[in-house]
Amino acid sequence: MKCIGNKEENIEYRKRPGAYVIITNGNDDKVGIVDKGGQYFYLGGGIEIGETQLEALKRELIEEAGYSIKNIKKFEDIDSYIFSENRGYLEILANVYTAEFDKKITEPIEKDHNVIWVEPEEYAGKMYREWQRYIMQRFIEKRGV
Repeated sequence: MKCIGNKEENIEYRKRPGAYVIITNGNDDKVGIVDKGGQYFYLGGGIEIGETQLEALKRELIEEAGYSIKNIKKFEDIDSYIFSENRGYLEILANVYTAEFDKKITEPIEKDHNVIWVEPEEYAGKMYREWQRYIMQRFIEKRGV
């Protein structure tokens, strides 16, 4: 598993496993990401106790976008050490997938998460976290193969 970010000495990091997705669109080369006040993220988030990766991913997509997903494929796993203003020092264990939106289930619960469709090449350097920038670059590379 690739590790992004430096683990600082004498810091205790809390493990935070998560499931995230790059939403693809069969009609063009754009991908769906979240714009949260000018900060760009992948849809997804933390895996709750008792949830599988896919259960967490599906729950997060309904909360953040209001959609179920289909054509789910494992993309890559990544480990990252970060500092979050809200949560402190975290070791993010990101399980990343690709998928497509399926059916609109409900209005999103998280109103500040706006899904936007972007060209991956334009946003690879704009993703909020270093590990997210790495994953977008890997997506671009793999898509070009």
